[in-house]
Amino acid sequence: MTDETNKTKLRVDGVRLAFGSDPAKLSTAVADRIGVDEAALFDVEIIRTSLDARGRPTEVFNVDAVVESTALPEELPGGVRQFPGFDEPPRQFSPKKDERVVVIGAGPSGLFCAERLASSGVKTILLDRGQPVEIRGRDVSGLMHRGELDRDSNICFGEGGAGTWSDGKLYTRVKDVRGRHVLETIVDLGGPEEILVKGKPHLGTDRLVALCKAFRARLTDAGCTVRFGAFVKGLLFDEVDGVRRVVGVELRDGEKIDADRVVLAVGHSAREMYRHLAAEGVAMEKKPFAVGFRVEHRQALVDEIQYGRYADLEGLPTADYRLATNFKEGGRKRGVYSFCMCPGGQIVPSHTLPEGICVNGMSHASRRGHFANSALVVTVDPDDFDSVTDPEAAEAEGGILSGMVFQHQAERRAFQLGGGGFIAPAQRLTDFKAGRASTTVRETTYKPGIAPADLSSCYPDFVIASLRRALDDFERRMPGFVTDDALLIGVETRTSAPVQVVRDDQTLMSLSVASLYPCGEGAGYGGGIVSAAIDGLRIAEQILVELSQ
Repeated sequence: MTDETNKTKLRVDGVRLAFGSDPAKLSTAVADRIGVDEAALFDVEIIRTSLDARGRPTEVFNVDAVVESTALPEELPGGVRQFPGFDEPPRQFSPKKDERVVVIGAGPSGLFCAERLASSGVKTILLDRGQPVEIRGRDVSGLMHRGELDRDSNICFGEGGAGTWSDGKLYTRVKDVRGRHVLETIVDLGGPEEILVKGKPHLGTDRLVALCKAFRARLTDAGCTVRFGAFVKGLLFDEVDGVRRVVGVELRDGEKIDADRVVLAVGHSAREMYRHLAAEGVAMEKKPFAVGFRVEHRQALVDEIQYGRYADLEGLPTADYRLATNFKEGGRKRGVYSFCMCPGGQIVPSHTLPEGICVNGMSHASRRGHFANSALVVTVDPDDFDSVTDPEAAEAEGGILSGMVFQHQAERRAFQLGGGGFIAPAQRLTDFKAGRASTTVRETTYKPGIAPADLSSCYPDFVIASLRRALDDFERRMPGFVTDDALLIGVETRTSAPVQVVRDDQTLMSLSVASLYPCGEGAGYGGGIVSAAIDGLRIAEQILVELSQ
């Protein structure tokens, strides 16, 4: 028998193996990294893997290793440390108060919030203006192929939220133990186990559709009432003991639903709700975001740029990229960066208005498409909104919504440039950089179609100038990036919400309305599937704490 007291668990970061190496070599590499004989290793568990494409592609592993204690060197080498401990399991609650919670929005934040509440025994109603994924898929197809826009069921609205038709990226910079719970939940619902260890996990639209159905079944099994086609026209308010609080919601058809608490997880494109909140004086602040275009390259070119002479190495994942640069303008910085890069993907229509164009990217799990796309965006802040937005339009939206007006104006310009029918304006990347209109463009993955144009009229001069300047830096980092074959397609404006619905840091409740919980990306508290889901869990746990007291 092995003496359990003679075992030490270590976290070993940055163990490197040439891509395609025999997996059996990992134990040897881990032992070498720690400085022990391989015979002293009892177990090696992979925690995270990533690919370093600089030079010859190399796989990088973070692992937990169980080692014979007496074999360890006196001083552990860099990147090796005593095992930091286990992630805490989700806290269990026993609500004492019998209350009803309405969650508005079935995106990641709303889904995870509703599931956490319902599984803990709270009466929970989940409402979404859009449709379940099987119906939503037909609506999205109608938009892509026939230009038929359903304003409630499209790329942005419906079961799963805006991330359902995307690349399904699951990595986040948010450091929170709930992130692991999110990934484990996805695996439990049928997602691939590899997302637990991949450095850049993703799902793809094809997997997300199936996962949404499984999540819905879990919600209903937990007792949650799930309703689609339930457009929330507004919140219902009352004053209790001198405090203004939300007491329910009203649907478009006039139905009123009473609630003790309301979670606002409406997503970053819920402009009708933003207008309602502004009109009701709910505390909001203008928030910076980013705008720009989608750039599309042939995937083979991106592979060649990123992998060089190893591009044909069997088994390499479809190459991606991340680009970012900053410029100083007066006393502030202006950021330009790639966003939501979709390897082997396609560009999709994400507009929600009949006379506006907005585009996004998606890909399937395999990422085997022949084209790659990414947003190239420029940061804008509230000072920019005020200086370029039509003053009358901004005032009509209540002032606080001038960022939303900024987005809408760019979308309308793109619609006009495309000539209608959701045809998107497009420009060769070389033409854009040179400041000349394109007269011809190649075919693209954007199914409604594109028309050659000069995209410079879509945005104020500072956005266009910043993006053109950044292309020089991007070309230095990825030689061949700026090519005549690459296309810019406009416009991408929905990178994040144009406002933040302000909440208390401790109670997570609206600063101006009691029992209202702004949540997720639409309220300004998330930036992707996992971060939005984490925020939904935080809101649910805070409500459960209050109900358990």
